[in-house]
Amino acid sequence: MSHFHQLKLFALIFYICFTSGSVSSQELHNHPSRASNEGNIGSSYFFYQQPQYPRDCLEARSQCSTSNLSGVYLIKPDGYPEPFEVYCDNTVDSGGWTVIHRFQNDSLVLNRNWTEYKTGFGFLSQEFWIGSDKLSYLTNQNTYELRIDITSTDGLSFHATYSKFRISDEYGEYKLTSVGDYNGTEDDINRFLCPQNSEDTVYISPNCSRRCSCINGQFTCDDTYQCSPHAFCEERNNGSQCYCNEGYKGDGVNCTIDTPPTDCQDIYNRSRGSAESGVYKIKPTSWERDPFDVYCNMTDDGEGWTVFQRRMDGSQDFFLYWSDYENGFGTPDRELWLGNDKLHSLTTQRNYQLRVDVVNRNGAPYYAKYSSFRVSGASEKYVLNVGGYSGNAGNSLGYFNGQAFTTRDSDNDAYGGNCATYSYSHCGVTCGYNAGWWFKSCGGSPNGPYGTNCIYWYYLPGSYCNVEYTEMKVRPV
Repeated sequence: MSHFHQLKLFALIFYICFTSGSVSSQELHNHPSRASNEGNIGSSYFFYQQPQYPRDCLEARSQCSTSNLSGVYLIKPDGYPEPFEVYCDNTVDSGGWTVIHRFQNDSLVLNRNWTEYKTGFGFLSQEFWIGSDKLSYLTNQNTYELRIDITSTDGLSFHATYSKFRISDEYGEYKLTSVGDYNGTEDDINRFLCPQNSEDTVYISPNCSRRCSCINGQFTCDDTYQCSPHAFCEERNNGSQCYCNEGYKGDGVNCTIDTPPTDCQDIYNRSRGSAESGVYKIKPTSWERDPFDVYCNMTDDGEGWTVFQRRMDGSQDFFLYWSDYENGFGTPDRELWLGNDKLHSLTTQRNYQLRVDVVNRNGAPYYAKYSSFRVSGASEKYVLNVGGYSGNAGNSLGYFNGQAFTTRDSDNDAYGGNCATYSYSHCGVTCGYNAGWWFKSCGGSPNGPYGTNCIYWYYLPGSYCNVEYTEMKVRPV
């Protein structure tokens, strides 16, 4: 059909449409019962026969001699197993409207379950819902126009039409897939949507993309309304609204930190998976000072990694003192050491895993992952506890398990001298370890002098001193 078919969201004479026609003598032979009590004129016989059911009220209107009357008709949309009754409105806009819903005196209970909305409920002579399953078959057999007629409590009538109305099937959860273009008198609709004493009432669209309110009796909408990056849109008892993420407070449009996140995984969870890699503030549960900056890696091996060490270009000197390593140094998004005091608070608030990413000078990436990682407190000299290796970079950190931290001014290693200042020949050059680390009987570390073959991961495939980039990070198990 080239024209639109019509649906209407909107008493009762009962009509079933029958059609008349002629039948051949061969058809009478095949169905002799049809000839009983029927007159004949010439060689043609006239009789009443079971009709081919119309697919909607527009087709019913074109088939029936009573097409100018509104009432109940039988229709059978394409694919629907059995015909069913609908109310056809032939009084509005040339008629042919299949009424799918009527609510007029508040006698119909709309708080119903899925099955009831699927099959339909109410009475065609009063208030009803046609049924989502019937509506799906109906709207998917052609292009349908939707008309909504509204009467306000003070007797004013309004309407709105939409050019292409369609819903999906039950598998698609009867989703509203199309409405098309709106047509109607917007001022009238706005007046209806603003009931009396509604000046302070706010309405928010289901996807929280628009906020509307009543101002001087007119319905006014703000299309720039949107949720804060730290909020989400959710429909609750009073309709849709923006709600701040856990750990934030505010009206959903503006959200500020209420309780600082404890690590980067906490940041990721609060954002409902939308947080990107970057610098954030965290405050571990046992940290009594102000929140501090960390770099959160949200891309490697999942999300929520809190970075505490990175070497990438030699811009930061790592041959520093105990207090420097204790408090931290560097820049969160460049080269850094987070700080042993922070690392202790971070890794003792729950069980953490460690990932070490290493890239050699040829650009080949490797990684070492440990299922458990913890750093003890200052009184124990920040002892390293690590285990459960997996990966392809080699278990170079396992050698240092159980060791206290050593710096150039605080020797806590198992060697006769201070490994942080020890000089040796290494990969063709003479250099010292020259950095703080959990040294045992020395052994190299990722904190050595950059670009001098003195920064390395001992079991790295190829050459252990062929290191250009390292990043160490933790995440809750």
